[in-house]
Amino acid sequence: MPTLYPSRTSQKLKSVALVGSGMAGLARIRDTHEVSILSFHGLCEGMGTDRVLDWSLHLPLEIFRRVCAFLASNYSVVSLQSVVDRLKAGAKLEPNSVVLTFDDGYASNYHLAWPVLREFNLPATIFVATGFLDGTEPMWFQRLDLALGTSAKPFLDWKFPHGKDRLPLGTREKRQMALGRLLPELKRMPDEDMLDEIDRIEQALGVEPPAVGALPEPMRPLTWPQVRELAATGLIEIGGHTHTHPVLSRCHPEAMHGEIFTCHERLRQELGRAPKLFCFPNGGQADYTAETIALLQGAGFEAACTLRSGRVDQNSSLMELPRYGSPESVWEAEATVSGAFEAVKAWRKTARNSLWSFLP
Repeated sequence: MPTLYPSRTSQKLKSVALVGSGMAGLARIRDTHEVSILSFHGLCEGMGTDRVLDWSLHLPLEIFRRVCAFLASNYSVVSLQSVVDRLKAGAKLEPNSVVLTFDDGYASNYHLAWPVLREFNLPATIFVATGFLDGTEPMWFQRLDLALGTSAKPFLDWKFPHGKDRLPLGTREKRQMALGRLLPELKRMPDEDMLDEIDRIEQALGVEPPAVGALPEPMRPLTWPQVRELAATGLIEIGGHTHTHPVLSRCHPEAMHGEIFTCHERLRQELGRAPKLFCFPNGGQADYTAETIALLQGAGFEAACTLRSGRVDQNSSLMELPRYGSPESVWEAEATVSGAFEAVKAWRKTARNSLWSFLP
């Protein structure tokens, strides 16, 4: 789950420069056996609804369709499991290949993404938070979004590390700013404390925790029948994303165990087979531990995806596969999956090393 409205201007400008200069094209034709994994969340029609503050999780359908059309024409889109199988066997990865993944388990994966994937015959993996699909656990960041977005209160007082601040809520923009400030702070808290704080925020703002069935349409989860239908197509893999979507490194060991094993068991019950693929919530290097990985392996997961940028190669750890965020244009998709960003980094490093070699 990314931070609300991350700055994308620099990324977009770099993407245009890399594609327009031909560097992305040069990167694509290198003899490299690497895979780019893209991560999406939900999709939306048009520009969404005012009922949701954070639209960074819901890519407009038309952009997604253009990206898929481009990938289908220029790259080999493969399943995540096929990449995992090659890595396990020590086989070379297919060059110019891309994997599509979705996090959380939004209903829009079925209603909006699936028709596009089916049209272009593209495989994908959907990582689901099983409590979200069960209808018992609205995800904590959804609760925060709706509390800030629907409250009639003019402000929220909140104690930050530097001291108490008053967050104004008088306009939609101010509510979005408040959400953007609170999300990173809450992610750093121990999970139990964070959930208590969400309760306190809801009480302070005079709102009730939302029932999963009453969530705004973009926030709604897949149903288990929809998941089974997608899994039966042969194009869609279903993976685990914990039970309630906590940051696992912030969980007590027993809670971490429960999140992983409950998720694994619910998927096995609903799909009739044990899941092999997993995705870390939030996905940064500090968001899981060696104990987390040991628990995943003990539960039976074969591979896990992070949200640490990079391409998968023969040396990638199966339990820490890198992924990129969702591209917001065809230009960004090309700059990302071609390996141009990594190629530029490598070329700069080589140039710096060469320069230093000439100096006394």
